[in-house]
Amino acid sequence: MSIEKVRENVYAITDGSTRGNVTAYVLPTQIVFVDSGMHIPMIKKFREHIEQETSKKASILFITHEHGDHVFGNQIFEDCEIITSDHTNEAMIHSKENNWTPENLEEWKKNAEDPSSLDGLKIVMANKTFADEYEIIDGDVKVIIKRTGGHTEGSSYVYCPNYKVMFAGDNLFNHSFPWGGTPTSDPVKWIKAIEEYLSLDVEHYIPGHGAISDKEPLEEFLAYLEKVTDLMKNLISEGKSEEEILEEADKVDYYPPRREGWKALTLKKWYDVVLN
Repeated sequence: MSIEKVRENVYAITDGSTRGNVTAYVLPTQIVFVDSGMHIPMIKKFREHIEQETSKKASILFITHEHGDHVFGNQIFEDCEIITSDHTNEAMIHSKENNWTPENLEEWKKNAEDPSSLDGLKIVMANKTFADEYEIIDGDVKVIIKRTGGHTEGSSYVYCPNYKVMFAGDNLFNHSFPWGGTPTSDPVKWIKAIEEYLSLDVEHYIPGHGAISDKEPLEEFLAYLEKVTDLMKNLISEGKSEEEILEEADKVDYYPPRREGWKALTLKKWYDVVLN
């Protein structure tokens, strides 16, 4: 685990040790964490380190979306307000009832790269939700969490205009192919989300996976998304088959996916959205 000081009052872990990236915004009287990763002992150490470093206490955990690699450390913040969008909360409830079964959790523990990462795992849900946007103000510092959709319907970003830092969650996979095969993934909303990110006064973008960056990876990803969706629309209008369209879309150059099969499933989902 490597804790990176992004700038004064903002810390993050982006080296992959917590699976999904995690962040801490240090406000005048409290600490706001964003996402809780998937390595319980490391998240515990991260919280303890930031609290000791700043002599402040964690009060809020914002959750950007429902996937396990961003929420399985929630129990470390059980004494805090855990806040997420209504859509993400509903998706987490569904996952708890259908996917996060004791049997599945035990299987994930056995197959984890680090066997200790999920020791004592307890599913902890959000205790406060919002529809589209929520903000907190501490002194003269504001932190905003806003739902845009894209990677999932509930996908949200967390932005501090005072610090000019945004946590983009999994709407941003820096320099790797994104996972866009979820049931609610929407490339049209994803494009609008990235456009919104670029319109804000941000100096440091923290992705859900990958290294912290400036605008360059966002501009690159936006260009790719637009190229692929425009290609799909044009080929659909020409009466091309699904197989032909996906074959052409696969030829559009971009970074390789983190997992085998990701690209094919993502392009299929994007095709379904564009088609309808």
